[in-house]
Amino acid sequence: MTIAPGDATEPTPSHPPNRLRNEEPLVLHRRQIQGSIDPLTVFASSTAYHRSYWCIPNSDIEITAIGAARTLRAQTRKRRFSEIQDGLRELDISVEGDDGPTCTGIILVGGFAFSNEELGHCPAWGAFGAGELTVPELLVVRQGGRAWMTTNGMIELDELNTPIDHHLGTITTIDHRRDEAYVDLVSNALGEIRMGQFDKLVTARSITTPAKLRPGALLAKLRHRFPECATFALGRGTETFLGASPERLISVTGQRVETDALAGSRPRHPHPGRDAQLRSELLASPKERTEHQIVVDAIRSILSDANVNLDAIEPTDVMKLKRIQHLRTPIGGTLTGDAGHVLDLMAALHPTPAVAGLPSREAQDWINRHEPMDRGWYSGPVGWSTLDGDGEFRVALRSALLTAIDITLFAGGGIIEGSEPHAELAETATKFEALLGALGVIT
Repeated sequence: MTIAPGDATEPTPSHPPNRLRNEEPLVLHRRQIQGSIDPLTVFASSTAYHRSYWCIPNSDIEITAIGAARTLRAQTRKRRFSEIQDGLRELDISVEGDDGPTCTGIILVGGFAFSNEELGHCPAWGAFGAGELTVPELLVVRQGGRAWMTTNGMIELDELNTPIDHHLGTITTIDHRRDEAYVDLVSNALGEIRMGQFDKLVTARSITTPAKLRPGALLAKLRHRFPECATFALGRGTETFLGASPERLISVTGQRVETDALAGSRPRHPHPGRDAQLRSELLASPKERTEHQIVVDAIRSILSDANVNLDAIEPTDVMKLKRIQHLRTPIGGTLTGDAGHVLDLMAALHPTPAVAGLPSREAQDWINRHEPMDRGWYSGPVGWSTLDGDGEFRVALRSALLTAIDITLFAGGGIIEGSEPHAELAETATKFEALLGALGVIT
C-alpha cells in the first residue's frame, strides 16, 4: 500500500470523523531516514484532512503527522478528557522496524477545547470539535540530527520533499489596539474581583480579518522567530489552528514531570537599557508578582494532589520573547504511585489560573457567560502523547484560526485587583504582535 500525502483514505474536508476508529489491531513500521528531510515541507505539501506540526527548536524536536490511522474524537466538551482517555485504553497498536526515540513510535497528536460547554459563539470550531487525538498514518520526526518515518504503509521519500512556498499570501491590515468591548469586559471582571467573587479572571478577545495565507510559510516564520516556543499547527480540511506557544502545560518523560508557571508580562524594547528597565519593573511589580504567584501555587497544589513528588521551589525568572517578556517559574517533580499518564495530569491541570482565573472552574464558567467569542481550542491543551503516557502539551496561546478566506487571532490577559482596563487592552495588543510580526503586518 502506498500512502501519498493527502491520500484517499482520509474523509472529505467537509465531513470530519466523529467516532473512535479502533476496531482492528494496527501495526506501524518505523525506519530511520538516511536522506535529508524537513518535517515542515511534509506538512506544507499535504492535502490530507488531518495534518499536524510540532516544533521546539531549542529542544531539538520537530514532528509532522499526516492522516489518521486511528481517531479518538470526544463527543461532548463536558466529558472531552474522559472520553479520550476511555478510547485510549481500547487501542491495540504495535510498532516494528528500526529503533528510535519514544516520539518516533506510537504517538497521538491533537488538542482539546478550552471550555467545558458548547457555546455557539463565533468563530465556528466544528471541524475541531470538543477534543481529538489521532494516530497518524504518516509520522516524520527529526531529532538530534537524525530523522525517522513511521507509517502504516509504504511511501517514497521524494513525495515528501516538495519545497515550501515562502510567500505568505495576502492579509488585510488589522487595527488590533482598539476594542472598547474588551475594555468593558475587563471592567466587568474587575467588579467581580472587588466583590470578592474571584482572586483572578483571565479575559480574552479575538480579531478577524480577510486573508488568503499559506500555513507552511507562516509556520516557517514562527519557528524562526520563536525558537524557545512550541510552534504548532493542527489542520482539519481547509482550516488550520496554529501558533507559537511559550507556555508548557505538562511534559512527562518516564517518571519525570515538568511544567511552567507563566503569568505577568511587560513589552520588550529595542533599546537594551530600556528593555532591561522593563524587565526590572516586571520582577519588582507587586501586581505582576501576585498574579504570577497565584498560578505557581495552584499548579504545585494540583500536581501534589496527583501524586507528583515536587522538586524544591525554584526562583522566578523572566522569559524573553521577541515582543514580550513574562515572569516564569519552572515546576518539576517525579511521579509516584499510579500517577503517570500525561493525559491524566493534563486533565487535572486544565484550566490553570493562567488561562481561566481562580477559582479555576468558577472562572471558566464566568468566561463562558461573558466572553462574546468561543475560544474553541485557543488556550486549550495541544500536543502529543504516547500510549505509555509520555508526551507534552502546551497551552495554545499566541495562536490563530486560519480558514480559506480569513484569519482569527486570539489574545488575553490575567485580571486581578489593581489591573487597569486600558493597560490590559494594550497587553493583548502586544500579544497579538507575535503573529502579526510573522505575518508582516508589523515589523
